[in-house]
Amino acid sequence: MALQLPPRLNDALEGNAKLKQVRVMVCTETCAFNGFAYRGENQRLLDTLNQNVLSSSMALGREFLLLVKVEVSFPNGVKKSTREALIRKSSILFVGEQQESQSAVSESNNRQLNYRLKPKTPLPAEIHLPLYILKGQIYGEAWQQMLDVVDKADKFIALTDVQIIHTADNTELTFDFAAVNRDKIVYVGEPASSAEPAA
Repeated sequence: MALQLPPRLNDALEGNAKLKQVRVMVCTETCAFNGFAYRGENQRLLDTLNQNVLSSSMALGREFLLLVKVEVSFPNGVKKSTREALIRKSSILFVGEQQESQSAVSESNNRQLNYRLKPKTPLPAEIHLPLYILKGQIYGEAWQQMLDVVDKADKFIALTDVQIIHTADNTELTFDFAAVNRDKIVYVGEPASSAEPAA
């Protein structure tokens, strides 16, 4: 009698019409992952990371984020590919969302219309993490200061118009959106001025 193996998690999710794949780059202190994460049809990636659910009827990864079609990059330059990777959320520094095409941007804009969003005030921020500096905009209510935005219950906070600098080699990346793990933040402040201090 042959043993019946359960389907891979991705195989079970791939045909689900309530789920969408989004291209992401996930950075940890030891490696970077390029692949696809899942989000609910009417959810943002940030919601999936913070709420641990992809839809009202499907839970996924309270402690782990599923990526599929993954390329893993190691600090020594080695790259490996794998069908699936489960990344512990507590080890994630940030997740950058990559728009693939204009149609993806249009879909993202249409998706945002489904949310009951309160007006938010953009606050320029520079976030220092181990190995990375992220510059962009965080968002708070009209009365909120930067501390109110970063010192809250959500594990991941949103950053838009993101410039990312790898401190080891000064390489730069840009993303429209990144979800930053609050527990990995060393410090956050207004973007540093490039002007030299007066002598």
